[in-house]
Amino acid sequence: MKNSILFLFIVLIGQICFSQGMQRKVLRGKIVADSLEVENLTIYNISSNVGAITDVDGMFSINARATDTLFIQGLSYDTKKYVVTDKDFWLPVLEIKLHVRISELNEVEVTPYSLTGDLKQDTKRIQVYGDGFYGIDAKVVKYYDDDVRTGTPVNSALPTVLAPNGSNFNFSAIGLGIVSLFVKKDNSKRYSERVFDDRRIKEIQSKSFSEHIFERFSHNFFIETLKITNESIPSFLSFAELSAYELSPLLKAENELALIEYLIDKSTAFKKQLEKE
Repeated sequence: MKNSILFLFIVLIGQICFSQGMQRKVLRGKIVADSLEVENLTIYNISSNVGAITDVDGMFSINARATDTLFIQGLSYDTKKYVVTDKDFWLPVLEIKLHVRISELNEVEVTPYSLTGDLKQDTKRIQVYGDGFYGIDAKVVKYYDDDVRTGTPVNSALPTVLAPNGSNFNFSAIGLGIVSLFVKKDNSKRYSERVFDDRRIKEIQSKSFSEHIFERFSHNFFIETLKITNESIPSFLSFAELSAYELSPLLKAENELALIEYLIDKSTAFKKQLEKE
């Protein structure tokens, strides 16, 4: 009987110790990089679905335990996965180094007509006119005057503001020219605006909603102004996410106040939702 009680006691103690060992603890870390800012980088614990954001010095705190996998991501850095070990909790601050993302330059094509800087040599190598041009004899080329007042044919390919008899201005032609000028100007302006808007949407779509927000607001804005906890920032950004077309007007400099008001309203709704859960 005593042996059975002792055995159960040992098993119970072992389970308690095991469960305590599996509990997640606060892991304090720092992102280290060469010469680039380390603020607003995303630290995401894939094992527990908990995230954190680095501050100005690259510091962060996140709940983790041994064997958890951290996913570190930043706009100017290569993404990195880090597996937490028991030794990491012995350190005052765990340092994780990120490598700068290297952007490859577009391929440069060297053609046979690359310039050397010597004008005499370059003009000999580069063919300026087509082959048929050199077969024309300038001595046999005839020139004609195009004068409407001498009875010669009028060149209809060229615009004129004179009446066919040359005595006065052709006001019909002038009027049509003025109207076409304004119509073309208006059409070209609309086309330019449409092209600019399409290009802006593509630029916005090249980044995530979180990246656009982190470019405009610091980590302290979420903590102090919106009253969002560090661990809830990734979830809040997913809750407040907008499409590129909805986000485009809010990213304009003149609408910065409207963007702040939108985030404040969303933070209120987000916190109410957390309270219900």
